[in-house]
Amino acid sequence: MKENFEKPYYGYRINTYITCALMGSGIVGIALAIIFTILRHSTWVLILCWALGAILLIWGVFWRLSVGFVNDPKKIEFFQDNFADQLRTVWDGKGKVLDIGTGLGRVAIEIARRFPEAQVVGVDTWTKKWGLWGMTKTGTEKNARIVNVSDRCTFRNGNVLDLPFEEGEFQLVVSAFVFHEIHVPDRAILLKEVVRVLAPGGRFLICDLFQGSFLKKYQVKNVPELLQKIEQLGVDDVRHNTLKEAGVDLGGLYHIWGIAYLSGRKV
Repeated sequence: MKENFEKPYYGYRINTYITCALMGSGIVGIALAIIFTILRHSTWVLILCWALGAILLIWGVFWRLSVGFVNDPKKIEFFQDNFADQLRTVWDGKGKVLDIGTGLGRVAIEIARRFPEAQVVGVDTWTKKWGLWGMTKTGTEKNARIVNVSDRCTFRNGNVLDLPFEEGEFQLVVSAFVFHEIHVPDRAILLKEVVRVLAPGGRFLICDLFQGSFLKKYQVKNVPELLQKIEQLGVDDVRHNTLKEAGVDLGGLYHIWGIAYLSGRKV
């Protein structure tokens, strides 16, 4: 029997494309500015080229330093190990698990691989926009087969604002780097849905951006207010731990996003 050496594809090409587009455009702008300076074009053209070139180049460098970790396999593996460690502190590794915004299934598949007594369901919308970057339900299911967890890791179409599951169906709900992408007046509604599908005593672990404008999307001014708001949903043991506090260093400028773990238990 031939051994299968195929590896799962988890994408994130979009981040590479954004970095290349920004830095490439910036370099082109500066190059044009130099050429126009030599050719003695009008002042406003020179200023425009220099300004746009510099701004785009700076943004490209910033983007690379702040989100470049998603393209680094070693850093992603380190994060996955830490995520699993966080789960072990609040969950016994058994029962039904829901991964919200599963994408290509990285989180769901890793949980199924590391916790053999868990049954994992990944939910996403897999819109055509993300399909352009290779993020499809078919690709997600293929990844699960490659890692040999397709018998315990399945995927469904669904929206986090109205999850297609019964109340109290899961022992654990997780999500990683998804909630900040969902544009609603108050993101606390996402947490309300999380709590709805959790069984009493069930846990959730959300890793996302909880700082500045991202935090304000929950209609709160600070983290203590957010924790209090979550408690009002019928949750106790609510915790907020930054990645730094959890012992994770992804390098670069990742810390400016306020990435943290948010967890709690349904009463």
